[in-house]
Amino acid sequence: MKPLKLSGVLPPVATPFTDDEVAPEILKRNLKKYNQTGLSGYLILGSNGEVGYLNEEEKRAVLEAAREAIPEDKIFMAGTGQESTRETIRLTNTAADAGADCALIVTPHYYKGQMTPERLKTHYKAVADATRIPILIYNVPQFTGINLPPSLVSELSLHPNIIGIKDSSGNIGQLAEIIRTVPEEFAVFVGSAPVFYPALCMGASGGILAVANVIPDDCVTIMTLFESGKHQEARALQFKITPLSRWVTSENGISGLKMAMEEMGYEGGLPRSPLTPLEEDARTTLKTLLRPFRK
Repeated sequence: MKPLKLSGVLPPVATPFTDDEVAPEILKRNLKKYNQTGLSGYLILGSNGEVGYLNEEEKRAVLEAAREAIPEDKIFMAGTGQESTRETIRLTNTAADAGADCALIVTPHYYKGQMTPERLKTHYKAVADATRIPILIYNVPQFTGINLPPSLVSELSLHPNIIGIKDSSGNIGQLAEIIRTVPEEFAVFVGSAPVFYPALCMGASGGILAVANVIPDDCVTIMTLFESGKHQEARALQFKITPLSRWVTSENGISGLKMAMEEMGYEGGLPRSPLTPLEEDARTTLKTLLRPFRK
């Protein structure tokens, strides 16, 4: 197992389809273009990868295609969280077999009323004990209806095979409390681009950002400016990307993300049903938002 330096900017990569079938060759072409940027790596089969719409065979095909296109010096993170502990372990080890470096495990949430901190702790520890690659916790309450308390994250961070978290709550106070209470080597990624710069100021390791599928170099530049102590420039760029990020994620979701990718020269394609593409009039607003980022 290669040593992992978990930091920087990773996009949760979109899954392309052709005639509603997974298109591994398009995925590889997109990844090869992203490899020319400063991205640290990729999250494959994340929320923006329409993972909930893929069957087992399709997930394996996506993972295998990604491995072919992701260089060894970039992070290959796989989203493998399932509703049951057993299936989460199985899919995570499938990702390990496909060559993933680590796995991101979303909180099980179908029976959200029963997902107490104690049950979630038992779940994450059991997964970490049984998987062949290290795991990260995925907290995304806007999708799951479950918000992991920082105290639970702090406790789980002591497990040797739980090496980080992606927190997409957008709550900078909560993120700061997580960072304050976990070991220094525990990677804390922010999953909400509008708070990327503030998260870095609090000590975040980096960002797993949907908008990095569209403007990868600009997202990386925020972190580069921050690390160079150029805070005014980093803050200005944060303000610049925030409207686009909101349009892509909270306002238009996967459909907006894929349209924006197409506009910036990547192969986004169509979302899988029941999602539908945006109406063409949405492109007018998008073009305005993208104008500052065109070279």
